[in-house]
Amino acid sequence: MSDHNHTGTIWGNVGTGGVNRHSDPTQNPATIITPSLHAGQNLIVLCYALGDPESFANPTDLAHPFSSNAWDFVVTSDQDSGSYVADVFVDTGGDIRQQLGTQGTCDALRQRLMHSPLG
Repeated sequence: MSDHNHTGTIWGNVGTGGVNRHSDPTQNPATIITPSLHAGQNLIVLCYALGDPESFANPTDLAHPFSSNAWDFVVTSDQDSGSYVADVFVDTGGDIRQQLGTQGTCDALRQRLMHSPLG
């Protein structure tokens, strides 16, 4: 398990509309934040939260789509305030829950920040 942020890329087959960013780990249209993320865009996964399940066509095996209720909290630059993106749209080279472990959950991160000497 990792104890640091993880890099990722939006899958190349997301289409021209890109992937919606959300303020919460949900598919609710009321939580959409602009701008959307485009195919091939690099990002940093800070943590993840469990939310609405999402499915997406697996670009390497169309018969077995990705499906997960994990939502990655991502930033694209130092100036980006962050947003949630369904993990199925982000290529991190594996399951983010295994890559970040339980310390990668946003709830755990908030707890650590609240109890840190700097917080």
